[in-house]
Amino acid sequence: MGFVMPNSFIPVAEETQLIIPIGRWALQEACAFAKELQNRSGKPYTISVNVSILQLLQADFADMVIDTLKTFDLKPELLELEITESIFMESYEMIEAVIQKLRNNGIRLALDDFGKGYSSLTYLKNLPINTLKIDKMFMNENVPDLNEESITGSIIAMGLQLGLSVVAEGVELQEQLKYLAKHKCSKYQGYLFSRPVPAEEAIEMAEKKL
Repeated sequence: MGFVMPNSFIPVAEETQLIIPIGRWALQEACAFAKELQNRSGKPYTISVNVSILQLLQADFADMVIDTLKTFDLKPELLELEITESIFMESYEMIEAVIQKLRNNGIRLALDDFGKGYSSLTYLKNLPINTLKIDKMFMNENVPDLNEESITGSIIAMGLQLGLSVVAEGVELQEQLKYLAKHKCSKYQGYLFSRPVPAEEAIEMAEKKL
């Protein structure tokens, strides 16, 4: 089938529960990459890894993450697990103990795809997260009025006020980046910076920026 996008194979992996071994492999690869990048650049970079609800429901998930960090001699604060807004809202009671154990061991947590569904200030204030990732639809919808006040700017301000690192997803235009800079957004990700690249090329990119 050639190159298959994650949004095509992840639902199948979750349905068959293959997401559990796949997720473990992805975490190990990510930690190995982060350690290699650190060794070659001399600078500690944070690596982000998406996790599925099925992974979080595994009794040994937190221990597996902690053991993986030890295996690669990676500090816990250099790993950030991305969990979608829907998982936090629909399953938080079931995964709360796992979330707390991860946080207690210094592992960072990011709320991914913020704004797709619930977007409640009440739950956002109480969630044990470090990072707020704004869903890319907000950048797409605000391209025509980037010089105007918009809901995207309000979300950035709200996240910063709560002491969170705020990341804008799906940034593809210089105008979008200027808008984010104006509103003091912490970070951005998207094709404006780079399309996905192989690990070795990513390391070379990082070394050039040192």
